[in-house]
Order: sequence, then structure tokens, then C-alpha cells
Amino acid sequence: MTASSITLTKPVHAHGEEVRVLTLREPVADDIIICGYPLSIGDGGATPQAGAIAKYIARLADIPPSSVRSLAPADFMAAFQVIMHFFGGTGAEPITPD
Repeated sequence: MTASSITLTKPVHAHGEEVRVLTLREPVADDIIICGYPLSIGDGGATPQAGAIAKYIARLADIPPSSVRSLAPADFMAAFQVIMHFFGGTGAEPITPD
């Protein structure tokens, strides 16, 4: 199983410790069932689903949701890119809503 690490621009606290690197494991079907799909696909294209992305970050990095909510925006987006790569996206260009 593949994992990807992100060095955070701003550390967060999780499980009573300061975390500077998040390691996100590759999702399995159970993660998809529980978290949902990270994008909403419609006529206008794909829209990121922040709630689903936050659930993936918490599950795949094994940190509490409160730690995810304290991530810097750049770190949240870096984790989003990793998650999209797991779903077959290249992660090279962020998908932004209109």
C-alpha cells in the first residue's frame, strides 16, 4: 500500500503531540464508503467537497478532525492534492470551484 507525506507549513497538534509531517496512507473501499467522494461532478465540472476531504485527511493521516480543522490552508490543499492523486488525478493542478 502506498503512502504520501506532506511537510506542514504550520505544525498542528494531534494526540497530544506537535505534528510537522502528515503521512497519508492510500485509501481503501471502506474509506470511500465512509468519507464519500472528494469531488462533486456536475455540468459545470468538478467541485471539491471540503467536508469529504477533511474526513479523508483525518482517516488517512490518523489525526483527529480537530487537527484537520487547524491545518493552514496551504497544508489542507497539499493534502487535497495527495488525496486526488490516490483517485487517479495527477495532483499537479488544483481543481478550484467557479
